[in-house]
Amino acid sequence: MVNTSSEFRIKIPIKSAKKINKVDTYQYNALSDGKSLLYTNKDELTQYGNRGILDPKSVSYVNLFINGVLQPPVTYEIQEGILQLKTSDVPPEGAPIILQFITIHQ
Repeated sequence: MVNTSSEFRIKIPIKSAKKINKVDTYQYNALSDGKSLLYTNKDELTQYGNRGILDPKSVSYVNLFINGVLQPPVTYEIQEGILQLKTSDVPPEGAPIILQFITIHQ
């Protein structure tokens, strides 16, 4: 029996990212009153933030979560200071409403 061994060397160039972009996030938090489809800066739970509903044109991405569930963009409309739900049903009373704003700086 003959023991042989082989060695293979492979060079794989790994390119690192040239620059990592800075990202800022902010959350608008409110609770549903069980009646309204419209929420404003006045409804914000300020113990978690106090910047209100940001202008969607000034951020990169916006996500809406109601009761912990990500909502499709066709179900709501955002303007600075205003969140308008476009659904026929209202969120249950006490359900958390969270708007997540993400800004990616170039």
